[in-house]
Amino acid sequence: MDTPSDSTNLPLTPLDRLAASRRRFLAMAGAGVGAGALAACATGGGGGDEDGGSDGGGVAEGGGEVSDENPFGVDPSQPVEVVIFNGGYGDQYAIDAGKAMSELHDGIEVDVSSTVDIQPELQPRFVAGEPPDVFDNAGAQAMNSAALISEGQLATLDELIKAPSIDGGTIEESLLPGALEPGTYSGKLYSLNYVYTVFALWYSAKQFEEKGWSAPVTWDDVMTIGENAAGEGLSLFAFGGQNAADYYHTMAIAMAVKQGGKEVATALDSLDAGAYEQDAVVQAIDAIGEAVAADFFLPGGAGIKHTEAQAQWVTGKAVMYPSGSWIENEQKGVTPDDFAMTGCPEPLLSTDGAMPAEAIHGTAGEPFQVPAQAKNGAGGLEFLRVMLSKEQAQNFAKVTSSTTIVKDSVPEDAFGSTALASANEMIQAAGENVFTWNFTDWYGLGPDFKPIWNEFLSGGIKADEVRERSQAVLDRVREDDSIEKFDVEG
Repeated sequence: MDTPSDSTNLPLTPLDRLAASRRRFLAMAGAGVGAGALAACATGGGGGDEDGGSDGGGVAEGGGEVSDENPFGVDPSQPVEVVIFNGGYGDQYAIDAGKAMSELHDGIEVDVSSTVDIQPELQPRFVAGEPPDVFDNAGAQAMNSAALISEGQLATLDELIKAPSIDGGTIEESLLPGALEPGTYSGKLYSLNYVYTVFALWYSAKQFEEKGWSAPVTWDDVMTIGENAAGEGLSLFAFGGQNAADYYHTMAIAMAVKQGGKEVATALDSLDAGAYEQDAVVQAIDAIGEAVAADFFLPGGAGIKHTEAQAQWVTGKAVMYPSGSWIENEQKGVTPDDFAMTGCPEPLLSTDGAMPAEAIHGTAGEPFQVPAQAKNGAGGLEFLRVMLSKEQAQNFAKVTSSTTIVKDSVPEDAFGSTALASANEMIQAAGENVFTWNFTDWYGLGPDFKPIWNEFLSGGIKADEVRERSQAVLDRVREDDSIEKFDVEG
């Protein structure tokens, strides 16, 4: 992407460089550039907290007295503004955390608002230098984190995880293993991903018991259930092509990693030239192609949203659905009371794969970020510290039926949620056999993969073309020197 002409040959003062950075953001917004294109506009740069480089630096103390109870020096007289993505998890958990923070700090004003349009609403505020103090950068309209980092718009959060936890010890000691990896870019933490997501195949335990079906372990088991379902006039899968056909892309990569090992994910994160021709990836995409060829997908998915596809599933038109553990809360309004939503690990391609059946694709999601220009960045950090207390983590689990990155925050009864209970059981059963990948988020590639998988699941293209076009996405990113690349630790 060309840079705006007024951003060249500028005097190299910090103020002018920051103004140029803001103009670049404004130009991208005005042109209707999406998250993927924003990543393509990101340019690597040296450090420099003042000059709009790739490191926004840490957060300054808030002006209050620093102590173990107030590690960031929050000033109770200074309000804190929090913006939440109001998606599958809603915003009640954040409202509750704001009340808890107000009780902790002498009635400090915590303004929690929510939206589904993060980029359209917040990007102009970044351009104007008036962002909120902390925001939940999630959803289809999320801002691209790589672009924000490259423009020096995000503060680093390393001091947050080193701070004392409300429950004792440090915050880092209170977190699940691997919780910080998705928010770490080339060794620096920029995003606190609050929700621990278990990706799984979801089904109705009631329906499976009635039909005499067992939760699938292998892809052959999945196809057998598909054949049985077809015999009863049911589809095996539903999909929402408008915005989430690539849930099946996620499942394919997970099956490939379980077959070929974590090095499969490393090759993808490294943007390797042959990443989509790895044997395990070929097998996984071919497997889903078999389900497409067998007409196991509910027709009409290309033109609907994921929530509509999920509604088709929970109302009995389809049998299984691949998604993250947010799904119960997202479909709470339409799921029958006796559905008994339950998850199982994504299936094995064969029984001689590199990882066991219990292995799960688990990762932290729902990235919270503190803008480098936040008026009360210390308050933003403290809001996150409150959210990371066991009390607020348990509250989140109760109101959303989902787990956070805080250890041991889900009680045995899982507040009566079958989905939450099964997610917790999968975490426990997996142990150290947990994996993830980052390339789709690092480079904002969701919009690139969605149309490919929409066409694939609709029967318009075959598996070989899916791989070819997917590899072309990686090749474009790898070969574009204007895109900042992130280190891969395999």
